[in-house]
Amino acid sequence: MKKVKYKIVNKRRFTIFVITTMIIAIAIIFMFTKNQKVYSSTYKHAYTELIVKKGDTLWNIAIENMPENYDVRRMIFEIREFNKMENADIYPGDLLKIPIKHNPNE
Repeated sequence: MKKVKYKIVNKRRFTIFVITTMIIAIAIIFMFTKNQKVYSSTYKHAYTELIVKKGDTLWNIAIENMPENYDVRRMIFEIREFNKMENADIYPGDLLKIPIKHNPNE
């Protein structure tokens, strides 16, 4: 069986083709592996707004607004996600949206 050999006629055009193909492949992979948030029924589709006062911490706010037998660290994470916060720094006068948790026994 005779082996077929290919010859690259235009190296510049071939390079552009390869790079374009790679970019498209990466874009498709990124589109399907994009970090998609899964919304759970833990939240009612409501929230309360709270204005941060002097001396408030995210920890204290989470403790005051979380349901019984709920992990405070998880509540802090959810408040940060809900408010799109990069870190846990809050300042007096900030407006925080606190997700309202429903009681599973309701």
